[in-house]
Amino acid sequence: MNVCELRIRGVDRDAALAAARWELFRFPAVRHVCRLGIGDRAAILYEGSQPDLPAWVETLGKAGYAAEPLERAHGKLRAV
Repeated sequence: MNVCELRIRGVDRDAALAAARWELFRFPAVRHVCRLGIGDRAAILYEGSQPDLPAWVETLGKAGYAAEPLERAHGKLRAV
């Protein structure tokens, strides 16, 4: 399982986060989407070696959510 971080405008409300999450669930690699604290930062948990950022950002944009990757937050999750 890997994680990356996106800034998704408007997901500071729970209903908007839920809608954006369902847009990303169109991608089989996406396993979970959660907001990071308060605001518009979200963690995307996904399977595979690389996130499909261009497709995710495009899909969110078509659904009305401006999104951008936050480059510093890519990595592999390890069980502890």
